[in-house]
Amino acid sequence: MDYEFLDVRIVDQVATIMISRPEVLNGLHPESHREMEMIWDDLGENDEVRAVVLTGAGKAFCAGGDLKDMEERLKVNPTGGSGISPASARRIIYNLLDFEKPLIGAINGHAIGLGATLGLLCDIVISSEDAKWGDPHVNIGLVPGDGGLAIWTLLVGPNRAKEFMMFGTTLDAQRMYEIGVVNHVVGSDEVLEKAQAMAAQLSKGPQLAIKGTKISINNWMKAQFSSMFEVGLSSELQSMSHPDFQEGISAAIGKREPKWR
Repeated sequence: MDYEFLDVRIVDQVATIMISRPEVLNGLHPESHREMEMIWDDLGENDEVRAVVLTGAGKAFCAGGDLKDMEERLKVNPTGGSGISPASARRIIYNLLDFEKPLIGAINGHAIGLGATLGLLCDIVISSEDAKWGDPHVNIGLVPGDGGLAIWTLLVGPNRAKEFMMFGTTLDAQRMYEIGVVNHVVGSDEVLEKAQAMAAQLSKGPQLAIKGTKISINNWMKAQFSSMFEVGLSSELQSMSHPDFQEGISAAIGKREPKWR
């Protein structure tokens, strides 16, 4: 498959996926979201690939959803949501969890909303020391139902997850390391190099043992993840039809305080 919004390069059995929408901090709209859903099947079936690195172009890893695209869609249909269907929201998460090859997150910059979820679903997470992490869906009047509720709760526990997401908190990379969800924090110019070196080492290891280790842990994660993800997704869809969502998008783009209902 040819990709418009992902730059995919394969060198010595390591694939590097670069989210390539730097003009919007690699925010995902329906078309780029669809590519992110499909890439895992493509690389999973490619015998030339044994390990994968996921990173972003420019100064951000992924800023989550593309707010300007959402604003334009809401002008046409005020209750139409983000343009990303529930089926698509499920595919991007479960395709990642079902991907059997080692996946290293090279978090080169801010990882926000869905961007944080994508980063946290990687097997090993290497973060730039300058990166900010968080899931501030609440700041645009939304429930973080695209996987954020489930993965943050699973990794940091219910009380921390509720505080972080109800306040829309962002955390620096060192704090993410301290609470155990980032494996390594390095300088911004070292992130991709370290991730590719780790991926190369895994590509040369015993593939059955590495794959079996990942699958076993991810199966446990899916069992914990699924019910919360479905409830969160349903709640997010409900919040998308509320006037607070349109107000939140408008306020964020206009850089003003929102007026909640």
